Amino acid sequence: MKVLVAVDNSDASKKAVSFASRLILGEKSDSASVTLFHVVESLPEFIVARSTAGGAFATVAQEWSDINLKIGEQLLEAQKQTLVAAGVPAARIHTTCRQKESLPESSRVVAALAIIEEMKSGNYDTIVIGRRGTNALISSFLGGVAEKVAREAFGRTLCIVDA
Repeated sequence: MKVLVAVDNSDASKKAVSFASRLILGEKSDSASVTLFHVVESLPEFIVARSTAGGAFATVAQEWSDINLKIGEQLLEAQKQTLVAAGVPAARIHTTCRQKESLPESSRVVAALAIIEEMKSGNYDTIVIGRRGTNALISSFLGGVAEKVAREAFGRTLCIVDA
């Protein structure tokens, strides 16, 4: 069994990691593994390139991206340690931090697309994702990340953990 767990800093994500630990520990096969997956935003290159502030803006944008990547990697490591503390062998835990260009208003869509891409390319059996619940108006137009992933999870087990 290959399990993909999408993680962020939400309570729902923490519950998803806890749920995934029980899934993996309940699996009799030594080949069962879990991948913790996090999406980090960076500013799109076309925005940085068109900035009238010149090199200073590009430097700040790069520093922001680097800091976000480091924070994402720290989050993944903390969640990995949560799994290890629950009894999941470290050798069965993988982490992936994917950096994607995104504008603030499209970050949910970009995160969902990155999770879907990883889900399909990694050939995972089970996907575990937290659902934070969104503003009803936003949900009616865009849907949340979990809902977008659910629409693409054909043939896979999908566990949506609510906060």
